[in-house]
Amino acid sequence: MSISSRHKTAEQVASIQAVQRAVEVAMDEVVSYVRSVTSPTSEQAHAVIDTVLKAYDCESPQGHIVAGGIQSAKPHEHGTGVLETGVPIVVDIYPRSRVTGYYADMTRTVCIGTPTTTLLHMYDAVVQAQELAIEMVRPGAVCHDIHRAVEKVFASLGYTTSGKGSEFAYAEGFVHSIGHGVGKQIHEEPHFGKMSSDVLMEGDVITIEPGLYYTDIGGVRLEDLILVTATGFEKLTTYPKKLSL
Repeated sequence: MSISSRHKTAEQVASIQAVQRAVEVAMDEVVSYVRSVTSPTSEQAHAVIDTVLKAYDCESPQGHIVAGGIQSAKPHEHGTGVLETGVPIVVDIYPRSRVTGYYADMTRTVCIGTPTTTLLHMYDAVVQAQELAIEMVRPGAVCHDIHRAVEKVFASLGYTTSGKGSEFAYAEGFVHSIGHGVGKQIHEEPHFGKMSSDVLMEGDVITIEPGLYYTDIGGVRLEDLILVTATGFEKLTTYPKKLSL
Protein backbone atom coordinates (compact mmCIF):
# COMPACT_ATOMS: atom_id res chain seq x y z
CA MET A 1 0.00 0.00 0.00
CA SER A 2 1.37 3.43 -0.93
CA ILE A 3 1.71 6.27 1.54
CA SER A 4 -0.90 8.26 -0.39
CA SER A 5 -3.48 5.48 -0.02
CA ARG A 6 -2.72 5.09 3.69
CA HIS A 7 -3.40 8.77 4.34
CA LYS A 8 -7.14 9.25 4.81
CA THR A 9 -8.64 12.55 3.68
CA ALA A 10 -11.29 14.31 5.73
CA GLU A 11 -13.95 12.86 3.40
CA GLN A 12 -12.57 9.34 3.80
CA VAL A 13 -12.43 9.70 7.58
CA ALA A 14 -16.06 10.86 7.52
CA SER A 15 -16.98 7.73 5.55
CA ILE A 16 -15.28 5.54 8.15
CA GLN A 17 -16.99 7.47 10.95
CA ALA A 18 -20.39 6.86 9.33
CA VAL A 19 -19.76 3.11 9.45
CA GLN A 20 -18.49 3.41 13.02
CA ARG A 21 -21.76 5.04 14.07
CA ALA A 22 -23.61 2.03 12.62
CA VAL A 23 -21.29 -0.25 14.58
CA GLU A 24 -22.05 1.59 17.79
CA VAL A 25 -25.81 1.39 17.24
CA ALA A 26 -25.46 -2.34 16.57
CA MET A 27 -23.39 -2.77 19.73
CA ASP A 28 -26.00 -0.91 21.75
CA GLU A 29 -28.75 -3.14 20.38
CA VAL A 30 -26.78 -6.28 21.20
CA VAL A 31 -26.16 -5.09 24.75
CA SER A 32 -29.87 -4.29 25.15
CA TYR A 33 -30.83 -7.72 23.82
CA VAL A 34 -28.39 -9.63 26.02
CA ARG A 35 -29.46 -7.68 29.08
CA SER A 36 -33.21 -8.01 28.51
CA VAL A 37 -33.83 -11.71 27.85
CA THR A 38 -33.54 -14.73 30.13
CA SER A 39 -31.42 -16.97 27.88
CA PRO A 40 -29.76 -14.86 25.18
CA THR A 41 -27.91 -16.70 22.42
CA SER A 42 -25.04 -15.84 20.13
CA GLU A 43 -27.20 -16.69 17.13
CA GLN A 44 -29.88 -14.15 18.03
CA ALA A 45 -27.25 -11.55 18.88
CA HIS A 46 -25.75 -12.01 15.41
CA ALA A 47 -29.23 -11.53 13.92
CA VAL A 48 -29.62 -8.29 15.89
CA ILE A 49 -26.33 -7.00 14.48
CA ASP A 50 -27.28 -7.90 10.92
CA THR A 51 -30.63 -6.11 11.23
CA VAL A 52 -29.01 -2.88 12.41
CA LEU A 53 -26.23 -2.96 9.84
CA LYS A 54 -28.70 -3.55 7.01
CA ALA A 55 -30.65 -0.48 8.12
CA TYR A 56 -27.44 1.55 7.82
CA ASP A 57 -26.64 0.09 4.38
CA CYS A 58 -23.68 -1.86 5.75
CA GLU A 59 -22.64 -5.49 5.33
CA SER A 60 -20.32 -7.90 7.14
CA PRO A 61 -18.34 -9.95 4.58
CA GLN A 62 -16.31 -11.61 7.36
CA GLY A 63 -19.23 -11.92 9.79
CA HIS A 64 -18.98 -10.70 13.38
CA ILE A 65 -18.20 -12.10 16.81
CA VAL A 66 -20.45 -12.72 19.80
CA ALA A 67 -18.52 -15.35 21.76
CA GLY A 68 -19.22 -16.18 25.38
CA GLY A 69 -17.38 -18.07 28.08
CA ILE A 70 -14.49 -20.26 27.03
CA GLN A 71 -15.40 -19.73 23.36
CA SER A 72 -14.07 -16.20 23.76
CA ALA A 73 -10.60 -17.59 24.50
CA LYS A 74 -10.25 -17.93 20.71
CA PRO A 75 -9.95 -14.38 19.32
CA HIS A 76 -11.71 -15.12 16.01
CA GLU A 77 -14.40 -17.50 17.30
CA HIS A 78 -17.75 -16.18 16.01
CA GLY A 79 -19.70 -17.75 18.87
CA THR A 80 -22.66 -20.11 19.23
CA GLY A 81 -25.15 -21.13 21.88
CA VAL A 82 -26.48 -19.63 25.08
CA LEU A 83 -24.62 -16.67 26.58
CA GLU A 84 -24.16 -17.54 30.25
CA THR A 85 -23.98 -15.26 33.27
CA GLY A 86 -20.74 -14.36 35.05
CA VAL A 87 -18.46 -15.03 32.05
CA PRO A 88 -16.86 -12.79 29.41
CA ILE A 89 -18.79 -12.15 26.20
CA VAL A 90 -16.64 -10.70 23.42
CA VAL A 91 -18.62 -8.69 20.84
CA ASP A 92 -16.60 -7.63 17.77
CA ILE A 93 -18.38 -5.83 14.90
CA TYR A 94 -16.45 -4.96 11.71
CA PRO A 95 -18.69 -4.11 8.75
CA ARG A 96 -18.21 -2.07 5.61
CA SER A 97 -20.47 0.43 3.90
CA ARG A 98 -22.25 -0.83 0.79
CA VAL A 99 -22.03 2.75 -0.52
CA THR A 100 -18.43 3.85 0.14
CA GLY A 101 -16.71 0.50 0.70
CA TYR A 102 -15.06 1.69 3.92
CA TYR A 103 -14.84 -0.46 7.04
CA ALA A 104 -15.05 0.27 10.75
CA ASP A 105 -14.18 -2.00 13.67
CA MET A 106 -14.98 -2.09 17.38
CA THR A 107 -14.89 -4.68 20.17
CA ARG A 108 -16.37 -4.63 23.63
CA THR A 109 -16.31 -7.32 26.32
CA VAL A 110 -19.35 -7.55 28.58
CA CYS A 111 -20.66 -9.83 31.33
CA ILE A 112 -24.23 -10.65 32.27
CA GLY A 113 -24.59 -10.30 36.02
CA THR A 114 -21.64 -10.22 38.40
CA PRO A 115 -18.21 -10.98 36.93
CA THR A 116 -15.70 -13.01 38.92
CA THR A 117 -12.79 -11.26 40.56
CA THR A 118 -10.49 -12.96 38.06
CA LEU A 119 -12.47 -11.54 35.13
CA LEU A 120 -12.58 -8.08 36.70
CA HIS A 121 -8.80 -8.03 37.06
CA MET A 122 -8.34 -9.20 33.46
CA TYR A 123 -10.67 -6.50 32.22
CA ASP A 124 -8.91 -3.78 34.22
CA ALA A 125 -5.56 -4.94 32.81
CA VAL A 126 -6.85 -4.68 29.24
CA VAL A 127 -8.24 -1.20 29.93
CA GLN A 128 -4.87 -0.11 31.32
CA ALA A 129 -3.01 -1.56 28.34
CA GLN A 130 -5.33 0.10 25.83
CA GLU A 131 -5.05 3.50 27.49
CA LEU A 132 -1.25 3.28 27.39
CA ALA A 133 -1.21 2.20 23.73
CA ILE A 134 -3.58 4.96 22.61
CA GLU A 135 -1.50 7.60 24.39
CA MET A 136 1.52 6.43 22.35
CA VAL A 137 -0.23 7.08 19.01
CA ARG A 138 1.31 9.95 17.06
CA PRO A 139 3.05 10.49 13.71
CA GLY A 140 6.47 8.84 13.81
CA ALA A 141 5.58 6.26 16.44
CA VAL A 142 6.98 2.84 15.58
CA CYS A 143 4.27 0.18 15.60
CA HIS A 144 6.39 -2.45 17.32
CA ASP A 145 7.15 -0.03 20.17
CA ILE A 146 3.43 0.24 20.94
CA HIS A 147 3.00 -3.52 20.77
CA ARG A 148 5.98 -4.20 23.03
CA ALA A 149 4.82 -1.60 25.57
CA VAL A 150 1.54 -3.47 25.91
CA GLU A 151 3.39 -6.77 26.33
CA LYS A 152 5.33 -5.20 29.20
CA VAL A 153 2.17 -3.90 30.87
CA PHE A 154 0.56 -7.32 30.81
CA ALA A 155 3.73 -9.01 32.08
CA SER A 156 4.01 -6.48 34.92
CA LEU A 157 0.45 -7.30 35.95
CA GLY A 158 1.15 -11.03 36.01
CA TYR A 159 -0.46 -12.02 32.71
CA THR A 160 1.80 -14.49 30.96
CA THR A 161 1.71 -15.36 27.29
CA SER A 162 2.49 -18.99 26.60
CA GLY A 163 1.65 -22.21 24.78
CA LYS A 164 1.47 -22.99 21.09
CA GLY A 165 -1.58 -21.60 19.37
CA SER A 166 -3.39 -22.92 16.32
CA GLU A 167 -4.31 -19.48 14.94
CA PHE A 168 -1.61 -17.29 16.47
CA ALA A 169 1.88 -18.11 17.70
CA TYR A 170 0.74 -18.38 21.31
CA ALA A 171 -2.26 -20.12 22.84
CA GLU A 172 -2.85 -17.99 25.93
CA GLY A 173 -2.22 -14.45 27.12
CA PHE A 174 -1.70 -11.53 24.72
CA VAL A 175 -1.65 -13.60 21.55
CA HIS A 176 -2.31 -11.17 18.69
CA SER A 177 -1.00 -7.79 17.58
CA ILE A 178 -2.08 -4.58 19.25
CA GLY A 179 -3.92 -3.30 16.18
CA HIS A 180 -4.10 -2.81 12.42
CA GLY A 181 -4.89 -0.24 9.78
CA VAL A 182 -8.48 0.16 8.58
CA GLY A 183 -9.80 1.52 5.29
CA LYS A 184 -11.25 -0.24 2.28
CA GLN A 185 -9.78 -3.41 3.78
CA ILE A 186 -10.55 -4.48 7.31
CA HIS A 187 -6.84 -5.23 7.84
CA GLU A 188 -4.41 -2.99 6.00
CA GLU A 189 -1.22 -1.03 6.61
CA PRO A 190 0.18 0.01 8.97
CA HIS A 191 0.93 -3.39 10.48
CA PHE A 192 1.57 -3.85 14.18
CA GLY A 193 3.28 -6.65 16.09
CA LYS A 194 6.62 -7.04 17.83
CA MET A 195 8.49 -7.43 14.52
CA SER A 196 6.75 -4.65 12.58
CA SER A 197 8.93 -1.78 11.37
CA ASP A 198 5.93 0.29 10.18
CA VAL A 199 5.77 3.87 11.40
CA LEU A 200 2.55 5.75 12.05
CA MET A 201 1.80 8.74 9.85
CA GLU A 202 -0.78 11.49 9.89
CA GLY A 203 -3.98 10.27 8.26
CA ASP A 204 -3.67 6.64 9.30
CA VAL A 205 -6.86 5.11 10.70
CA ILE A 206 -5.95 2.25 13.02
CA THR A 207 -7.40 0.03 15.71
CA ILE A 208 -5.95 -0.35 19.17
CA GLU A 209 -7.18 -3.69 20.52
CA PRO A 210 -5.31 -5.33 23.39
CA GLY A 211 -6.68 -8.64 24.61
CA LEU A 212 -6.04 -11.44 27.07
CA TYR A 213 -7.14 -15.02 26.44
CA TYR A 214 -7.09 -18.01 28.77
CA THR A 215 -8.72 -21.34 28.01
CA ASP A 216 -10.12 -21.77 31.52
CA ILE A 217 -11.59 -18.24 31.72
CA GLY A 218 -12.26 -16.94 28.22
CA GLY A 219 -11.12 -13.74 26.60
CA VAL A 220 -11.23 -10.01 27.15
CA ARG A 221 -10.69 -7.64 24.24
CA LEU A 222 -11.33 -3.91 23.85
CA GLU A 223 -10.97 -2.26 20.46
CA ASP A 224 -11.24 1.39 19.46
CA LEU A 225 -10.79 3.12 16.13
CA ILE A 226 -8.14 5.85 16.16
CA LEU A 227 -7.16 8.56 13.65
CA VAL A 228 -3.52 9.62 13.68
CA THR A 229 -3.47 13.43 13.58
CA ALA A 230 -0.66 15.93 13.04
CA THR A 231 -0.12 16.27 16.78
CA GLY A 232 -1.26 12.90 18.12
CA PHE A 233 -4.55 11.10 17.80
CA GLU A 234 -8.33 11.44 17.68
CA LYS A 235 -10.67 8.71 18.86
CA LEU A 236 -13.27 7.86 16.25
CA THR A 237 -14.95 5.47 18.69
CA THR A 238 -17.38 7.05 21.14
CA TYR A 239 -19.01 3.92 22.62
CA PRO A 240 -18.42 3.52 26.38
CA LYS A 241 -16.63 0.61 28.04
CA LYS A 242 -18.54 -1.24 30.75
CA LEU A 243 -18.03 -4.85 31.71
CA SER A 244 -21.10 -5.57 33.86
CA LEU A 245 -24.53 -5.42 32.23
